[in-house]
Amino acid sequence: MLISQLSGLPALGPAGAKLGSVRDLVVALEETGYPLVLGLVVRDRRRGVFVPIADLVGFKEDGAWLRLSELPTEEYRRRPGEVLLEHDILDRQFIDIAGSRVVRVNDAEVREMDGRLRVVGVDVGAMGILRRLAPRLLVGDLDAEIVDWAQVDSLATAMPEAELRLRHEKLRALHPSDIARIIDSLAYPQVVEIMEALDDALAADVVEEIEEGRQADILEAMSADRAADILEVMAPDAAADVLDEMPPEKAEDLIGRMDTAHAAPVRLLLTYSEDSVGGMMTTDFVIALEHETTREALEYIRRQIDKPDLVYYVYVVDHPDKQRLVGVVSLRDLLLAQPDDPLSGYMRRNPRTIHPDEKAKEAARVLTEYNMLALPVTDASGQMLGLVTADDALDVLLPTSLKRHVPRIFS
Repeated sequence: MLISQLSGLPALGPAGAKLGSVRDLVVALEETGYPLVLGLVVRDRRRGVFVPIADLVGFKEDGAWLRLSELPTEEYRRRPGEVLLEHDILDRQFIDIAGSRVVRVNDAEVREMDGRLRVVGVDVGAMGILRRLAPRLLVGDLDAEIVDWAQVDSLATAMPEAELRLRHEKLRALHPSDIARIIDSLAYPQVVEIMEALDDALAADVVEEIEEGRQADILEAMSADRAADILEVMAPDAAADVLDEMPPEKAEDLIGRMDTAHAAPVRLLLTYSEDSVGGMMTTDFVIALEHETTREALEYIRRQIDKPDLVYYVYVVDHPDKQRLVGVVSLRDLLLAQPDDPLSGYMRRNPRTIHPDEKAKEAARVLTEYNMLALPVTDASGQMLGLVTADDALDVLLPTSLKRHVPRIFS
């Protein structure tokens, strides 16, 4: 049964006397399982009243048959967590999890399951609108495009009168790029609702997948502390890119709320112009110390491995704090070397580097010309500042329309 077929049906007593008409179904919205129908809102000439589902005999073509001879006198008042199926759900935006898309609900299907009436799906097809608006005799039984309720995620901000608190567990199971695509189709109140439900790591991944023009606006729409938490988890270069799109005072406020260790590299990146090497580099890289053996280097690397998404090169420096670059070794060479071999014996010395004030296009040229996956960025003293990755080179070389379709592999 569809709500469009039930709404407006006469509410009939045991003897067939009309007591009123069905205005809506009251549902207990659940994030897991199929929502239970708690009762009906029946309206007579004066008011709408609640009829518990236990007092419903059943729906027939001529009406909703009740066990009551007369309607309750008290007007219906919504209780916490209750949703009116037609009033709250129809014409609202919901998320089709299986399709990773935002859909408009045009009708809703209820069915008896295990002896109880439940909402089992929503109709997202255009015929659902026609079925509701046109006289029933004219449209007949139009086909419905039903999405199973198990694949639907609700948006509390789309149903403000219900005062719901949703965890969005179904949505959190999606890939960050799918969540970002959904968010790109939503208004800011719904976006903030979703972002607040994600853990910091997932939220950071989603922000990096969102269209660049909306990233800053979305973080600005959130609470400042929550936005700062997300920025802390993001790669420093990605966080800097987002902050650079914000008003300076807002960006400074968020940086001030970040942990000092996470804020420092972001502040550094913001000092460089957007079209410079410094403006495109990432400060997430893995180092080893030149006096270490292979065994010692691997142990030292394990303590850093959570920083970059992909480790291919390990940069050998003279000191853990000064970090003057003296060589580079691939992870493959490290794994193949003997445990007691010194790094200095097989690292590649005098690696090619670039200065942070160089133009970004020059870094892209060097990376492509020498088939490098990453190019170290050093200052005048040789101190390691960051990396320009092959992904960064693609960002410079590709047109804007294609950038978002290229996977981020190295940063």
